[in-house]
Amino acid sequence: GKDIFHADTKTWDEVRSLTYNFMFIAPATHMPTAAKLNPVLEGIFNGLLAWAFMFAGFLSDERGGMGPYGRDARYYERMILNREQVLENGIVLVPPVSITKKNLLRLVPTIVWMQFFMSAFLLPYLFSRTAEKYSSEDYELFNDDDYRGPRRIRPLYKEELDRPALVLGEWKGLGILLGSIGIFALYWGFAGRPGDFGPPIWVSDKRMVDFMKLLDKDRVASAFVVDLWIFGIFQGWLVDDDWKRRGRSLEEEKFLRNCAKFIPFFGLAAYLIWRPSYPSSKEGFDYEGFFLDRRDARERGGRGRDDFGFGGDRFRDRY
Repeated sequence: GKDIFHADTKTWDEVRSLTYNFMFIAPATHMPTAAKLNPVLEGIFNGLLAWAFMFAGFLSDERGGMGPYGRDARYYERMILNREQVLENGIVLVPPVSITKKNLLRLVPTIVWMQFFMSAFLLPYLFSRTAEKYSSEDYELFNDDDYRGPRRIRPLYKEELDRPALVLGEWKGLGILLGSIGIFALYWGFAGRPGDFGPPIWVSDKRMVDFMKLLDKDRVASAFVVDLWIFGIFQGWLVDDDWKRRGRSLEEEKFLRNCAKFIPFFGLAAYLIWRPSYPSSKEGFDYEGFFLDRRDARERGGRGRDDFGFGGDRFRDRY
């Protein structure tokens, strides 16, 4: 068919009507601007919007190294202090990845444009970004006495994150809110507007039959289904690097990461809710507990006590 710039009036009317029903606000509140479209199509549209915004949970994928303070008078002091921290027992704490990281495309504009063009902006970002390079825990000289102290990985600190990542990306409510929208999108597609589009799907297959007929001739619906496949395939692309930034080994606690990679939408929402939090450099760092949790999780074959925040996650409980 014709490309988007030469689409017919019917297609643009459908796009405008879907926009009026953004996040179900108009139809749920019975506003006069609410357009009566196929509820399955509306559910997919709003579910995709929530899915696209869920990538805001990975805003720490790019860092300027200035943190939320900007390049103030203590910028270089913080950079030097946090690069290698020597504990009283001789252990050297190092960040898991580089404190600064730039990508060819910025994630914040990408997420904004994904609200309009879905996966058309997600894929260029994923394929052009730079991967995180994990720090080594090899023994290394760290003082003038030729004493070899062990290097140990710590998570990035909150103060090393840019403000959008700190305020929005690390907000636990992000996964809860977007997951709730996803649940309502399923309900709306399965049972919304029964008076206009028939009984719920568990009573009759009428609405699904109508949607399949719509899918056969409607380019907007077809594009949404393609976006669903792309989001499902690539939603876990950023998970392992996010795990590295939190000082965790890829050998430990695989269950939560696998949920984020292989359970479409809701697995990613669960990951944003229950993943370990970043600590603050201004407060005490329970390194011993953190290291023991990592070791115990590896000994259990990849499933740790803190997969879903139940027990043993001393780090998150404190910060």
